[in-house]
Amino acid sequence: MKKQCALLALVSIFSAPLQAHPLDDAGIWVYDGARLGAKTPPTMVTQSTTTARPATDAPSGAPATFFMTMFPENGERRDAPDAPAQSAADAEEGANPKDLRHAWTAALGYRRDRLDFNIAGSGGAPNVLSELEWETEMAEFRLNGDWMAANGFTIAGELAYASGFSGKVRDSDYMYNGRQGEFSRSYSKPHGSTESRFALGLGWRIMPHSRVGVTPMAGYAYQEQDLRSRHGRQVVSDFGFGVPLGPIHGLDSHYRPRWHGPWLGLRLDAHLGKRFDLRFGLKQQWYRYRAEADWNLRSNFEHPVSFRHHGNSSGWQAEIGALWRLSAQSAITFTLDRSEQRLRNGTDRTFLSSGESTKTRLNGVNWDSWAGALGWRLDF
Repeated sequence: MKKQCALLALVSIFSAPLQAHPLDDAGIWVYDGARLGAKTPPTMVTQSTTTARPATDAPSGAPATFFMTMFPENGERRDAPDAPAQSAADAEEGANPKDLRHAWTAALGYRRDRLDFNIAGSGGAPNVLSELEWETEMAEFRLNGDWMAANGFTIAGELAYASGFSGKVRDSDYMYNGRQGEFSRSYSKPHGSTESRFALGLGWRIMPHSRVGVTPMAGYAYQEQDLRSRHGRQVVSDFGFGVPLGPIHGLDSHYRPRWHGPWLGLRLDAHLGKRFDLRFGLKQQWYRYRAEADWNLRSNFEHPVSFRHHGNSSGWQAEIGALWRLSAQSAITFTLDRSEQRLRNGTDRTFLSSGESTKTRLNGVNWDSWAGALGWRLDF
C-alpha cells in the first residue's frame, strides 16, 4: 500500500495538480486543467488503488480532464461517472438539460408574395367575370421564440411584419366564359402593401437531449394582409366599357385578406457539430378565409366596404434553417421558407351604393410566398 501511495505522489508531481473527490468511501484523482499552477498539494486518499484514464468523450477544445479507475480492497473495479465531461457537453450545447431552455431570434429578410382571386358573373356566367393578381416584394422583420423543458415539451411562437416596396397588380374583366372577350385591363403598383403574421405551436420533442430531435407539433396561426392598388394605368378598354386609356388618377384601392386556423407539423433539428445546427419544418394548414375590399373609384359601390369574400382554404408551409453558433449564448441564423394556400368555391358579396347587395361565386383564391431571412439568436 505504501508503494502505491508513493507511485501516485510521483504521478501527481509530473502531471499536474490533482483533486480528490469522495465516491462511496473510496477516492478518485482528477486532473483539473483549471488548477494548473495551484500551490496546494493534493490530498491522499487511502484504501484504494487508482489508475488514470483520459476522458475520451470530452468535447474537442475542452480543458484536459482525466478520470481515475479505482480498485478498492476487495479488488472490484469501479469507474467514476463522467460528470465533468457531461458538464462540458452541456456548456457546448449552451443549456442545462435540467432546466427550461429558451431562445429568441430576431431576423430581417425579403419576402415575395403572389395572390390572385377571380369571381364568376351573376348566375355563374361568365365563369370568370373579374380577376385580380398582386405580385409584391416586401421587407420583413420576424421575432421567434422557442421554449423546451427537460422532458421535451416544446412551445414555439412567431411574430412577423412585412412592408411592400415593389411589384405589380393586374385587374382584368371578361365578357365570355374561359376568360374570353377581355373588355378591361389595368395595371397598378402595390406600394404601401403590408402583411402581419402570428403563429403559436405546442409539441413534444422525441429524445430531447440527443443530437437529432424530431418534434411533432400542432398550433394556430393568423395572417392579415393589406394589398394596395396605386398609380394605375388603363391598357385595355373595349366593348363600350368607356374608360379612357392611360393613367388612372386618384386610384388607391385596398384588398384586405385574413387567414386563420389550425395547423399540424413536424420539426427536425440536427446538431452537426460544436457550432453548426440545421432545422427542417413542415406544416399542413387549414384556414378560414375572409377578405374586405374598398374600390375607391367605383361610385356605384359602398365605401369603405365595397365587397366581402368568405371561404375555407388549405395549404402547407416548408422551412429550412441553419444556425452558426458564435458562443454558448448567441448564434447567427439563416432561414428559407415556402408557403402555399388554395381556396375553392367561396362567396363574393358586393355592396352597392343604392343599399342593395349582390352575391356570386368566388371561384378561388391562390396565395404563394417564399422568403429568406438573416437573424441573430440568443439562448438562455
